[in-house]
Amino acid sequence: MEQLKKNWWLLAVRGVLAVLFGLLAFFSPYLVMFSLITLFGFFAVLSGFFILTLAFLGELENRWLRVLEGLVFIAAGILVFMNPAIAVGGIMIFIAAWAIVTGLLEIAGAIRLRKIITGEWLMILNGALTIIFGVILAGNLITGAGVILMVIGIYSVISGIFILVLSFKIRNYTAK
Repeated sequence: MEQLKKNWWLLAVRGVLAVLFGLLAFFSPYLVMFSLITLFGFFAVLSGFFILTLAFLGELENRWLRVLEGLVFIAAGILVFMNPAIAVGGIMIFIAAWAIVTGLLEIAGAIRLRKIITGEWLMILNGALTIIFGVILAGNLITGAGVILMVIGIYSVISGIFILVLSFKIRNYTAK
């Protein structure tokens, strides 16, 4: 707990970044969408190159599966750059899955911390909010990126505020 208390400011920075990202999604949704698509494209291409490198430098057993995986990643990245509209749906599915998994992990972490800190309900609430966000996003992929970006913005601002409050609770924690 002392390490967490000593580094409370990392949570605070994460909260501030989440609020800023949420506000950016409200006021400049096309910039956010373009950024997400561009980052995903670079991620896919770079991941593909790293997977190919590992395939040729690493294990011999699954080399051709790794080569295939690397080529699929590179092709996906190139496809994103050639036709960004296709990438929007893929990115939304990825974000929805990330949110659901992250929410579950936050709830599990809060349950583990409940004997150490008070206010763990904020972390549980944030985890539940993150899961709800992921489910809503997964169920509404067709409604349009603009609406989804508003949901992302609302989620980011609320989540950022929860994280900021939690970071200050951790900073002020005293062992009982």
